[in-house]
Amino acid sequence: MGLPFQVFILGLLTVFVVLLVVVYTGRTIIWFVNRFFEPAPAQTPVRTGSTAALKKGRVAAISAAVHIVTRGKGKVAKIEKL
Repeated sequence: MGLPFQVFILGLLTVFVVLLVVVYTGRTIIWFVNRFFEPAPAQTPVRTGSTAALKKGRVAAISAAVHIVTRGKGKVAKIEKL
């Protein structure tokens, strides 16, 4: 076996070892954080308005688009402004 093949194998092994170190370091960090830190409380989104605040034309356009896309099988249950 020549020197190029030995360098190739050494490079493959080095990459493999580095990837193993990265994976196990990540797993250790995730375990540590999940074990010793509490999750942040869930925040509820702030509502700025209701569907009544939308203009009737916009509601009609959204309803028509849903009707066309779903071929009459879908209904608009709720419209939220982002």
